[in-house]
Amino acid sequence: MASNKKQQILDTALQLFVKQGIQATSTASIAKQANVATGTLFHHFASKQLLIITLYTEIKTELGKTMQHSPQAEDIQTQIRQYWQQALHWAQSHPDKLRFMQQVAHDPQFGISQQQELMATSMAFLVEQIKQAQAQQQLAALPLELVLNFCHSHFIATANLFVEQPDLASQAAYQDGAFQILWQGLTPTCHRKS
Repeated sequence: MASNKKQQILDTALQLFVKQGIQATSTASIAKQANVATGTLFHHFASKQLLIITLYTEIKTELGKTMQHSPQAEDIQTQIRQYWQQALHWAQSHPDKLRFMQQVAHDPQFGISQQQELMATSMAFLVEQIKQAQAQQQLAALPLELVLNFCHSHFIATANLFVEQPDLASQAAYQDGAFQILWQGLTPTCHRKS
């Protein structure tokens, strides 16, 4: 029963954060909309910040699991491309979750280090693929934090474009181009075509 209430609070918080913004949404309004007492909300989440972190963690974990449903590819570039396509498809199916991820990315109370730490745990499979591609010199030997930040930013921007303009998402030129920007942005300069 408690887990149902907890999920009800998380679902309501997502709706309100997306509609009103994180800072403009109070815990009292979340509790009221979720039909729970404010004390019940604080029983599950000691603070609004913990509620935000829990929701963000749940969403990133869901995204990571979706990406892992990709079939195993023989080469790293194809595997990362499949992860990328799964992630974009997920974003189109969950526009509210994407919008919340965007809000968190711009929220001064939710630091970059927290986002990177969560990405390293929820997407350890992707981190390993990136490290392997760097070891094989398919990707530039750049600091991992920089690479993950670039991947995340490009994903958010591309997913937002595809959610806002779904007709573009169905065009191979946009799908291929988005991945090409990602891959070439991380490729060693000696491997780039002039």
